[in-house]
Amino acid sequence: MSVEIPRLETSRLLLREFVASDLDPLSEFHADPEMVRYLGGETMGRAATWTKLTSMVGHWQLRGFGYWALEEKTTGDFVGRAGIWFPEGRSAPEVAWSVMKQHQGKGFATEAGLAAANWAFSHLMLESLVCPIVPGNDASIAVAIKIGASFDHMEEVMGVECCIYKVEKGNLAG
Repeated sequence: MSVEIPRLETSRLLLREFVASDLDPLSEFHADPEMVRYLGGETMGRAATWTKLTSMVGHWQLRGFGYWALEEKTTGDFVGRAGIWFPEGRSAPEVAWSVMKQHQGKGFATEAGLAAANWAFSHLMLESLVCPIVPGNDASIAVAIKIGASFDHMEEVMGVECCIYKVEKGNLAG
């Protein structure tokens, strides 16, 4: 059975399924040490990025939810990714976002994070989501707070001690 990935729209973004042509901008993102420093810290080549891309597509098939590719509606530019992520071994589903360097500081992460969380609360009937954030990632902490999350606890995620911000369905901003 194949899961149809829904498309979401915000005022400026289209949250859509990933396609093969997203490999180029994703490869650019994963090759930049500055972009991956809070996502495990390891850069990836094109082949590893392909594996990451296919895992994001596969997550939808296995869980019924996952990451969307973010596309700026007016330009068609690939902006990044956002969605609901719950890989094996995690304690709770998370709302997550990553925005390409050239699109940071424009509010896209907040816009996409809100859209993804709203969708999760209304379609998955979840009551809360977490945002695991590496200490020092002040930009992501600011986004988490803007969408209505607050600090909950510290937890090790993939070998890294993270600040866990939690957003409850009733506290979602917007």
